[in-house]
Amino acid sequence: MQPADILKVAKKKALHGVAITDHLTIKGGVATQKLNNDSDFLVIVGSEIETDSKVDIVGLFLTEEIESRASADVIKEIKAQGGIAFWAHPFRAGKNLLRADLIERIDLIEGFNSKTRASRNELAQQLAHEYNKPLIGASDAHNASEIGNGKTLVRGADSSTIEEALAKGETEIVDSKLSYDYLYDTS
Repeated sequence: MQPADILKVAKKKALHGVAITDHLTIKGGVATQKLNNDSDFLVIVGSEIETDSKVDIVGLFLTEEIESRASADVIKEIKAQGGIAFWAHPFRAGKNLLRADLIERIDLIEGFNSKTRASRNELAQQLAHEYNKPLIGASDAHNASEIGNGKTLVRGADSSTIEEALAKGETEIVDSKLSYDYLYDTS
């Protein structure tokens, strides 16, 4: 998707911000953030990294590309930038689980992904509860119609305090819906 289209659709859907987490790069997030001239709308720069062990870890509030592909090193690189690390769609088909010591090091767990079966999202929520990790919801949007299908309310935060509120886990999955027939989660 083009940055201008993302901004237009997200604002039309009355979102207050978006996290752009392209696979293996922050370029889309940086371009979208530069294009955004609305001080009331937040664009968070991030990246989704598929690690060597087939785990997807997302970094938010990034300023540099993540070069590592080993799970422990990806988390370390994200945090070295002052970023927030979350485990994306932990129980999606074809993905592996993080080791317990690495779960302890991440900040958040994606408890709702609009392209993941409801039963697998429930498993992610149970895992987050077991490890006392805050939950987030995400659209995992690859086209405009999917923007806003997964939403996270960050309680008591505005654009200047959202990073701190996310890090503290002041989050709630709200008003989210599955995208369509689990395209990426068929087994």
